[in-house]
Amino acid sequence: MTVPTNPLTSADRHAISGRIVTMDASRTVVDHGVLYIEGNSITTVSPVGAAPPPGFEDVAVSVSRGTIFPGLIELHNHLPYDVLSLWQVPKKYSNRDQWSGSSTPQYHQLITGPMKVLGTNPDTVAAIVRYVEVRALLGGTTTSQGVTLSAAPGMVTHFKGLVRNVENTGDLALPAAGTHVADVAAKDAQKFLAEISGTRKLILHLSEGTDQAANDHFAALQYSPGKWAITENLIGIHCVALTDADFATFKSHGGAMVWSPLSNLLLYGQTANLGAALKEGVPVALGADWSPSGSKNLLGELKAARLAAVGARAPNVSGSDLLAMATSTPAQMLGWEAAVGSLEDGKRADLLIVEGTSGDPYERLLDAIEADIELVMIDGVPRVGTLGLMAHLGATTGLERIRVGGRDRVLNLGQVGADQLVEALTVAAAEQRLAAAMRNLPNTAAAAPAPAGASPDGRPRLAVSGVVDNQQSPRPHLPLNGRFTGPNLPETRTVGHVESLVAAAGPLPALALDPLIAVDNPAYYATLAQEMNLPPEVRDGLKP
Repeated sequence: MTVPTNPLTSADRHAISGRIVTMDASRTVVDHGVLYIEGNSITTVSPVGAAPPPGFEDVAVSVSRGTIFPGLIELHNHLPYDVLSLWQVPKKYSNRDQWSGSSTPQYHQLITGPMKVLGTNPDTVAAIVRYVEVRALLGGTTTSQGVTLSAAPGMVTHFKGLVRNVENTGDLALPAAGTHVADVAAKDAQKFLAEISGTRKLILHLSEGTDQAANDHFAALQYSPGKWAITENLIGIHCVALTDADFATFKSHGGAMVWSPLSNLLLYGQTANLGAALKEGVPVALGADWSPSGSKNLLGELKAARLAAVGARAPNVSGSDLLAMATSTPAQMLGWEAAVGSLEDGKRADLLIVEGTSGDPYERLLDAIEADIELVMIDGVPRVGTLGLMAHLGATTGLERIRVGGRDRVLNLGQVGADQLVEALTVAAAEQRLAAAMRNLPNTAAAAPAPAGASPDGRPRLAVSGVVDNQQSPRPHLPLNGRFTGPNLPETRTVGHVESLVAAAGPLPALALDPLIAVDNPAYYATLAQEMNLPPEVRDGLKP
């Protein structure tokens, strides 16, 4: 089946009724409301029975009988790895270098090695892009980190997909953020400070782990007494090793945090001190990290966050607080609050609808599974939903049917200006292609090391660690006491380094493609139940 371009136009008008959780500054909930949408923007939010805005008098209301939320905004996910299954973490680690180094061959057999093979094959690259983006959509995510590609030395592009990409929005109202910094700036405090002193936000890994080496990664940001390479543009991912005093320093210089509790707990048995961050007023957003050691999507990470909050010294975090971490707060952190993050007049029509209107509106989402999501809309275009709602909203042709937790859903993958890499690729075709490639891993040799970013045939490869090196780092490496800090220093990313780790680990095993969603993935819950580092309350609470 060939996916056509989307038949809907920017002149379309929609009206959708339901319980509306606006996530505005007052966190207003309209128990019986109608959301009016024209083109890619919300015209108004009105109570049922109020007169429609001008131009909507003849627009039939799509009755959802569900609860309508802003689309979920995810500020950290290594999306290409989301084709891989949850890793059974073999021990408790105290920093990232321990599990990603030569002492953990299993990691390279199950994660690095397979991605090296899949990421260098243009056919599987296309399938990965399609698969992981739909996976995010099915969890209600409307914005995430993008998939980066490379075909030439020093050249990185960002896949233009259906889900908003924080690194390449193509929209002046949504300034792009960076997720990497040049190696030179990563190792020089003054150059790094210059990078985060302009207008661009930088979302970078910071203090991954629990030991002194992890804390040194933050301490190195103090490049001279009282002078810190921290500004309001620095958004730190993980921040597990930060102390109460560190969070006070981070806030005083404008820093913000992306919290990935499940991944932190799986690897380190501990997550960031959420209580200290919130006490100091540090803005906090959520990120699922990646499927090898995290949640399947942001919907799942919200559940993990609710369970982990007590152990993270934030027992009083409410459902609305957690939802803010996936909607209004990340929008503010990116400088996008005027356009997305809440359902208000004039903002973009990014939303999801969850079945049902009873009970606490925020817990309605936190308790939901993927099968409960009845619609996901991005920029006014319905992308996935029930057949009835999608049809009522004008999405009737070129749809792909899928099953989600035993329920029928349809996908609208058509896109004006779609990337040719995946334009005609259905989810079913991507699934078949990936499943076959992963079964055949033992018989497939990874591509030979190539110069940074080079592609022998000019076709794009995944620009992820271990596949290409474009002299960009996802974290700063500022010096402290005469040595560079942080894991995966630039000198360890030399040509052939990853290949040597993979070769030393032994032959690659045949792997199964991780199912699109958690609700259809019993192996995921079976593995979670055996994870040794998860606190009991989190392990038991994440049972299906």
